[in-house]
Amino acid sequence: MTCVAQEIQPQPVALLIPGIGIAYSKALEQIKYDHLFQTRCKKAGIGDFGNANMGTLSDYEHFLRDTLENQKISYIVNCSMCDIYRERGINTKFVVGYSMGIYAALYSGGYYSFETGLHIVEKAFHLVKDFCSSKPKKYGMGLILGLKADEIDELLFKRIGEGVDIAVYNGKRNFVISGEKEKLDFCLEKALQAGAFVARPILTEHPYHNGFLKGISHDFSVFLKAINYTTPFCGVVSLVDGDIISEKGVADAIVKAIHTPLHFDRVIDMLFNRHNIVSCHETGPFQSMKKLVRYINKKIKVHPFER
Repeated sequence: MTCVAQEIQPQPVALLIPGIGIAYSKALEQIKYDHLFQTRCKKAGIGDFGNANMGTLSDYEHFLRDTLENQKISYIVNCSMCDIYRERGINTKFVVGYSMGIYAALYSGGYYSFETGLHIVEKAFHLVKDFCSSKPKKYGMGLILGLKADEIDELLFKRIGEGVDIAVYNGKRNFVISGEKEKLDFCLEKALQAGAFVARPILTEHPYHNGFLKGISHDFSVFLKAINYTTPFCGVVSLVDGDIISEKGVADAIVKAIHTPLHFDRVIDMLFNRHNIVSCHETGPFQSMKKLVRYINKKIKVHPFER
């Protein structure tokens, strides 16, 4: 009787890509001398981060603000780190792009080129900015830690009527809200009084992942559907519904992510329970995704990017 040795399959891993609203200063320090990163910065028309006199790198607030430059920096850093992971032989089964991280995630999965993703980032920013600027009200986003979703609805949203909604579900007591700034500020103030241990604004004037931004859907969809997408080699998971984004569904997935609440918590649970993902690699700032994942599932180990 002969025994046939079974090939041991490597444990599947996922790649987690953050968005904006976090300081990219230290991530830039890790990658600023990478040749591909510098080349991409030039293509994007942003600063020479390889220069010894980096100036604004010490200005953390600058990198927290939702500007087009910062969105492009986030995209370039994350795409470059994804490429470095691939060069090291770390081939991930799934990619998850958190919020604006969807653009780098789709690049990493092979859905389009770096240049195409950069054009999408630019188009999305201008559409959102122009649409919000055309309205009489101001808008924003905020973070609430310590209250459950039903408490946020009962103690905050019911007191203001419409105008603010949960934008991102990060766990049982970790949420991003977005909407009209005046009502948003009220909610953040009352959240602290209701027992939240963190309730603070995010430095943006745009209510991402909110139904208000359906107003840009048509123009954004027309732009996106004119793009020729490529056959992906790695599945990108939609934070809207948890499905793997198909080549034909890229445009719709991007548009939906702009104006629909995201469920990061459900996606992380799905990766663990359905796909046996217990190990992930993160791009962007050190431990930015690890901090989010630990609110949801502490059994998943998130490895930081190291140069």
